[in-house]
Amino acid sequence: MERKLMIAPSVGCCDLFHVEEQMKIINERSDYLHMDIKDGVYVPSYGIGPDYLDYLNKHMENLKPMDAHLMVAHPQQYLETFAKAGAAYITPHTDCIEGDAFVTIHKIKDLGCKAGVALSPSVPLSAIEYYLPLLDKVTIMIVDPGIAGQPVDPQMYVKIRQLAQIRKERGLNFLIEADGSMNKDLYRPLYEAGADIVIMGPPALWNKDPDFEKAWAIMEEDLETELKGAARNI
Repeated sequence: MERKLMIAPSVGCCDLFHVEEQMKIINERSDYLHMDIKDGVYVPSYGIGPDYLDYLNKHMENLKPMDAHLMVAHPQQYLETFAKAGAAYITPHTDCIEGDAFVTIHKIKDLGCKAGVALSPSVPLSAIEYYLPLLDKVTIMIVDPGIAGQPVDPQMYVKIRQLAQIRKERGLNFLIEADGSMNKDLYRPLYEAGADIVIMGPPALWNKDPDFEKAWAIMEEDLETELKGAARNI
């Protein structure tokens, strides 16, 4: 299915008793697989680990690209682990690599992965200005990472629009991803601001219906309805 916005479900949200059936639907119908790696240190919550990626990589055919979103205090220590587990993208947070950003990004690429970075809401775009040409993806956190239930500040649309403008002016081709508190009310403003991908968590997908097949259909209908007639000039 062709969409204006690509989608990447956060697969750590799968029902543990129905992971296989939910993952089959997700892998068949999504664009990317978002893997939230949380250490309880950088963020006050925990997520999945490399074993989860490794298992999917070994047991699912035609696996969509997995993005290891490293919400961890020392991502440099885990680059090889996640590359080996099958991550197509590795995305650390800017404030965790600010002392060795170029080394970290080049290592991700040397491992055969695509390089992303994630910016928390308070991190300015200027933090990535000098290594932006090296990146394959920029994840704009529209809420603080690792804490559920936050409202989205409209300034994040401005931030995405500014990043899309920089991409256009500099002739770069990285993807712009929006992550956090995703719901149907955000699809249109995020798309019009310049986002290419949105991360789907429980409010946008799993909570739509106890039957995951029905939940997926509702999410797709929400996307189509909210983006009908939407356009952007960036």
